Amino acid sequence: MKDTDKVKMILNIGGEHLTLVSDFNRQDAIRDAEKIASGKFKEFRQQYPERSDREILAMVAYQMAYFYNEVRNSLEESTKVADELDAELEVLLRDNSTAE
Repeated sequence: MKDTDKVKMILNIGGEHLTLVSDFNRQDAIRDAEKIASGKFKEFRQQYPERSDREILAMVAYQMAYFYNEVRNSLEESTKVADELDAELEVLLRDNSTAE
């Protein structure tokens, strides 16, 4: 199969089945995400046995969104630092080339 060929996948998170179509080369990333979400569901289910599956799924969704936001903020900060360093490097290279 080509990496861009489409495959149908059925995910199971908290007993809920999700059907989706994905590029062949994205299967592993999708299964990894399913594994993480399912693991969180099981973890919360054990911690909060009195909660409904719907509440647990909401907790999983919140946790995933929180982690996503943390990673996004970290990436934005890293990009800002990289841009600043790139600008400093350009100045140093320009100063060095004019000094020769």
